[in-house]
Amino acid sequence: MKKLLLSVAAVFAFIFALTGPSCEAYAQNVASIKYDFSSIPIPSGAQAVYDLDQNAMTGLLQKNADGSFAVDQAGNFYADSAAVSSFVSGLAALYELPGYTVMNQEMEKQYLITAIAAGMSGTRVPMVTVSTVPGAKESAESQIVAESEKKTEDQTQPQIQAAASGMTYVDIDIANQKLVYYVNGQPTLISDIVTGNVSRHHDTPTGTYQVYGKSRNRTLKGPNYESFVRYWMPFTGNYGMHDASWRSSFGGSIYQTNGSHGCVNMPRETAEALYNTISVGTTVIIH
Repeated sequence: MKKLLLSVAAVFAFIFALTGPSCEAYAQNVASIKYDFSSIPIPSGAQAVYDLDQNAMTGLLQKNADGSFAVDQAGNFYADSAAVSSFVSGLAALYELPGYTVMNQEMEKQYLITAIAAGMSGTRVPMVTVSTVPGAKESAESQIVAESEKKTEDQTQPQIQAAASGMTYVDIDIANQKLVYYVNGQPTLISDIVTGNVSRHHDTPTGTYQVYGKSRNRTLKGPNYESFVRYWMPFTGNYGMHDASWRSSFGGSIYQTNGSHGCVNMPRETAEALYNTISVGTTVIIH
């Protein structure tokens, strides 16, 4: 198979060096890295530019056992190799066309580790190998489109039925990171959210569920985390909707690399509003 190796040139703007051990200093001194996929074939519906923003960048830093950010002998932050590997793997899953394009994940991992350590910022054209076999692109794209259409049809049918019947339910749109609470078919609350971390395979489960409880001031515990929440509304197993006071922003692409362990994170004010109006037994549709 003859392959064409695309350009791997990257344009960097070198700004401030990392000078202290605080996460705030890191976020202020390191701008986001934009992955530019515009020169290579990408799956239908994917964005040409993937923005690895500051919030996600801090999620790739090595942490100490107590949760604080680790620093090297020079007092600078450095990357969590496992987190970087998970992010790159997730990025490849989003942009590769199986049988047609393949991302060099090892090279992208090393690039990110270096960029984080050096405090670099700019635009990255990732290394991707593209097959030139006739029909490879069309075959890959048609397969992805077929799978996407089937998934969309399967997941949106309950939503369509709920809206048509004028029922009261919660609609959680993972792709758009929005939660909408409908009462008798009318939207009464809309909130930006953060769902499960895709790059670490902590995806929020999709499907149709029911709120099976409500409780205040709970501490949620799991492997390597313990989080206090004021408003807890579980809908299946250990998954639920709740406030996330540790987050400063919601919505956008946060969930892809710095998402939750699977729950639906909400700003405190909208979580409180939902908690005060929703009833146990309310349908929750996640798609």
